[in-house]
Amino acid sequence: MNDIMLYHGSNQNFEYVDLTKSRDKRDYGRGFYMTTLREQAAR
Repeated sequence: MNDIMLYHGSNQNFEYVDLTKSRDKRDYGRGFYMTTLREQAAR
């Protein structure tokens, strides 16, 4: 299995996604947006 490092614009570390902590009515609806680009998440 290949691991993929994903980044989120947050200052918290976490092991799994908890969608109950996501907010509704965002650009693409409820979700947890991530990227493989660390620089993008930092912006």
